[in-house]
Amino acid sequence: MSLQRISLDETTLSIHLAYNGALFTVKIGHPLLAVLDHLKQGSWKTVPNIDPLYIVEGTVNNGRKDNVLEASDATPLPEPELLARVKEGLEYFNPELCEEGVNGTYFMKDKNGQKIAVFKPMDEEGRASPKKDSADVEIVNRGILDGEGVQRELAAYLLDKDHFSGVPQTFLVDVPNFQIDGVSMGTKTGSLQEFVENVGASWDVGPGDFPVHEVHKIGVLDLRIFNNDRHGGNVLLKEKPNGEYELVPIDHGLSLSPTLEHGWFDWLMWPQAKQPFDDETKSYIQNIDIEADMQLLMNLGVRLECIQTMKISTTLLKQAAAAGLTLYTIGSMASRTVLEEPSDLEKMVAEARRRAPEADECAFYEALWRIMTDEIAARKKAV
Repeated sequence: MSLQRISLDETTLSIHLAYNGALFTVKIGHPLLAVLDHLKQGSWKTVPNIDPLYIVEGTVNNGRKDNVLEASDATPLPEPELLARVKEGLEYFNPELCEEGVNGTYFMKDKNGQKIAVFKPMDEEGRASPKKDSADVEIVNRGILDGEGVQRELAAYLLDKDHFSGVPQTFLVDVPNFQIDGVSMGTKTGSLQEFVENVGASWDVGPGDFPVHEVHKIGVLDLRIFNNDRHGGNVLLKEKPNGEYELVPIDHGLSLSPTLEHGWFDWLMWPQAKQPFDDETKSYIQNIDIEADMQLLMNLGVRLECIQTMKISTTLLKQAAAAGLTLYTIGSMASRTVLEEPSDLEKMVAEARRRAPEADECAFYEALWRIMTDEIAARKKAV
């Protein structure tokens, strides 16, 4: 898994790499946009005037990493293949604006003109979108600020440990001399995600043909990041050699909201959501490290109230899955069945706030865990 910021020109290669498990974990001291002007030959260097980066090298022992190395200890890092192909392609083709969606989104091509990546600039979200019809689109206020969508695209990829849910490879990049119709727009910063060849989106076919595990892996991701916008158009379909569908989740800019009001999961209407989790999925959920995920989001500069949303939603997922509840039941607890009325999860949070002394977060979480445990037990008994 990796978080990488790469300047796409011939003189700078700036990478933040988070590889979870054995080889490299980078702790980002400067949130999200630390610029490594003194990077040479693909090695980490300490840069003046910003917090240094630290590389943790070694294996995981009881959840702790060993062998901390200062960033000044040069560690060669190869340029990712996707970035090399995008850089080469920019010599032949300008980015191509994608007409779908509201925000500015561009297809990036390789030297042969094949689409290989999707670029979403930070400064073209919401009302800043260059698309002609974007001003006429009603934008629901979910508390996610313009420019934060890119951050969430990265977060979804990094939180998808072991590539369990299949979020495509995603980077944070600078694209200098970004050109549209021959006009330079200067340097654009945004998310760059691998383009996924597909045979359509989930709303193009009936969900009855989707493997249960494929549906569950999407649901697990959405509950972890509290997705506000999971619909049939942002689950892509790939066809395996055996004819089965593989589901690929994309478009995670509307997730990690500061409130629990807007969770939206189309898979609640799919029959597979009512099937029990398999052992692999249960094990994966059990091993989710919420504290490590919180630290990752803090390193990305995600706002504290949005990190709290992830903590609450993921805790519900872990506790409910351990109790044997289905994805459907968990998703129904986390989202509103009537848009004007709070969800069960919102009610639990409100009750915990009522019980806990003001500004005492420890007491709040203790109260919430007790309430959540009781609610899950009642759901299990009712099954």
